Amino acid sequence: MNLCRRLACVITAFALSGCYVSKVPLITPSTADYPLMREAHFDSFVPQGKGWRPQAGRRIERLGAYYVYATDGEEKKSPPFLLKRVARRSNFYVAQMNDRSDQKKVSEYYYELVRFDGVTAVQYQGTCGPRPEWTSRGLIDKVENTASPRCLFSDFQKLATVLQEAAKSEAPEAKFVLRK
Repeated sequence: MNLCRRLACVITAFALSGCYVSKVPLITPSTADYPLMREAHFDSFVPQGKGWRPQAGRRIERLGAYYVYATDGEEKKSPPFLLKRVARRSNFYVAQMNDRSDQKKVSEYYYELVRFDGVTAVQYQGTCGPRPEWTSRGLIDKVENTASPRCLFSDFQKLATVLQEAAKSEAPEAKFVLRK
C-alpha cells in the first residue's frame, strides 16, 4: 500500500472544541501537504485501559483543496480540514480543522498532532494547561481561561513545537489502522 493511502489513518477523530486554537489559519491550501490522493477507509480505536476499544470506521476523501471524513453508516461529513507536515522527513503532521463547513464563515481553527508509521496513525489532542516553559519561551501568544484553558497561536512552527512537546507526556486520543 502506498503511503498516501496509509495516511488516511491519520485524519479523523477531530473534536470541534479545541485547546490549541488560532483566529486565522496557520495552514492554507497553498501551504498544506496533500498526502491523500483518493478516498481511503480505516478502522478507528480509542484508548481503553491498556488496550484499544474499536469505534466505527471512517472514510476520508478530498473535496477541492480540503479533506473531509464521514463515519461509516453516516452521510454527514466533517467540516473541511488541512494537513501540514511538521518538518521534512518527519512522521508528524499538524491537522487543522475549523468551526464551520463554509470557509467564509470560519471564526476559529483547531489543531491536533498525528504520528503515523505507514500503517497505524496515532492522534494526540493534548490538554492545554499552558506549561510555564511554553509561555516563557514565547511559544503561546495568549491563554484564554474559559471552562478549560485554550492556547492561542499565530505561528505554525511554535504551534508544532507545543503539539510535539505535549504529545510526549499525553496519552493518545485515538488510533487509526488502514483497512485492507
